[in-house]
Amino acid sequence: MARESSVLPPGDYCAYLRKSRADHEAEARGEEETYAKHERIIRETAKRLGISISELYREKPITGERISERPEMIRLLEDVENGRWKGVLVVEIERLARGDTMDQGIVAQTFKYAGAFIVTPMRIYDPNHPDDEEYFEFGLFMSRREFKTITRRLQSGRLGSVKEGKYVGNRPPYGYKRVRNPHGKGFTLEPHPEQAPIVRLIFSLYTDPDPEKRMGTARIAAYLNREMKVPTARNRKWTVATISGILRNPVYIGRVRWGVRPQIKRRDGKVRPRRPREQWVEARGLHPPIVDEQTFQTAQEILGKNGHRPAPAGKVMSPLAGLVRCDVCGAAMIRKPYRNGEKYVPPTLICSTPDCPNVSSYLHLVEQRLLQALKEWLSGYKADWAGRRPKDEHYGQAKRKAIEDTLAQHRKRLNELTEQKANLHDLLERKIYTVEQFAERSQIVAARIEQTKAAIAQAETELMNEEKRLAARLKTIPETRHVLDLYDLTDSAADKNALLKSVLETVTYRKEKGGRWSGATDQFELVLYPKLPKSD
Repeated sequence: MARESSVLPPGDYCAYLRKSRADHEAEARGEEETYAKHERIIRETAKRLGISISELYREKPITGERISERPEMIRLLEDVENGRWKGVLVVEIERLARGDTMDQGIVAQTFKYAGAFIVTPMRIYDPNHPDDEEYFEFGLFMSRREFKTITRRLQSGRLGSVKEGKYVGNRPPYGYKRVRNPHGKGFTLEPHPEQAPIVRLIFSLYTDPDPEKRMGTARIAAYLNREMKVPTARNRKWTVATISGILRNPVYIGRVRWGVRPQIKRRDGKVRPRRPREQWVEARGLHPPIVDEQTFQTAQEILGKNGHRPAPAGKVMSPLAGLVRCDVCGAAMIRKPYRNGEKYVPPTLICSTPDCPNVSSYLHLVEQRLLQALKEWLSGYKADWAGRRPKDEHYGQAKRKAIEDTLAQHRKRLNELTEQKANLHDLLERKIYTVEQFAERSQIVAARIEQTKAAIAQAETELMNEEKRLAARLKTIPETRHVLDLYDLTDSAADKNALLKSVLETVTYRKEKGGRWSGATDQFELVLYPKLPKSD
């Protein structure tokens, strides 16, 4: 059912731009830049329909098919949901959602409940019109079907390439360069003239026949950072994780693998769990090895004996996890267990940067000091709050009154501008304004409306924050007291961690001398940053 331009009601309209895989391929062939072409088409459509485009949402080309990977789409849907736009222009329906059915449902329901139109060069969709709703949802369905077909074809091709020994990753591992396969299609690897010797050095230091000369992952990272001053492939410092990753990667003995992680992406964007090893696809690669198999096997044996595997995903092993930062380099302080035969050695809190001079301490000592510091801070905060509470309450009331007055003025101004916007459409329909005059004037008024809306939003946020500040002050003392009372009764490291994080933003740690084996085990400094209202 075709729609006439008169169906489009007056209001504010925007446009959404996103590149597809086909667009990238077309640009590679020398065709017109996609965003420039699509913007031209959309503006021509807007002019033909007698509407103006107040804002362009331009998605970065690197984003993926899911809504969670498309920040501009997230922003667009939020604005549509809040009633900011009467309609959205796109070159085709498929640009809005090509992810799974959940994503498509989110897009469809957002437009339907907001009553926002979807405008394409070929058709205008009203999500609340039965026919248009059906066409809209069918278009999203066909887009998803096409996407899945392309994805399956690509995955099948990658699997076949791995079995042929080709390298299917976009980024080569450290020590190699990604090059075209000289004997056919696809890519393979060749040793990097500067990086490959570093890989051999890492394996050599880790597997030295003399245990006294052998270096662990932390010492190797520190040696590369401090002595050799060699950066990683991404021009960053070496860490225990990067060294361990190299030592465990079979690519350095001439093998390729695929499917270590499942192809289904998590919606929250977090790291996906590994597949069981039996589901991995591994084959002899076309590329030459950098280290021999005996050296690699020796490294795996040493890793198996000495390496401390990270805790299972989601398991908190330390009550201070994610809370304490290094006061020297700013990196996270992490829990590190130790082995000394059958003798128990308490875990330490150590900076995650290998060459950081900040000295480690026993974890339980840091924990004890932190709790004591929190008790002392609470005592001082109670005394301070008791002295200034009446003054703060008076000031807060005056500030809230000023914000409320400002908010009323902004809302009055918005009503006036909205009336101006409506009058513009009347002038256009009466042909007092040309389409060009209407578009120019609409943009000016639209900009003023957006400025006023932004001012209203800011004032509303300030008012809400003022109310939250007073409430937060009244909650801070009992919540902190509750954490301290409950902490010693809690056994789980995860529960203790949650308690501390409920009242602390972060904690900084500094220790300049005195290692774990010295008599200065408790000579370190902690600075606590409690969660407080912004005005405190």
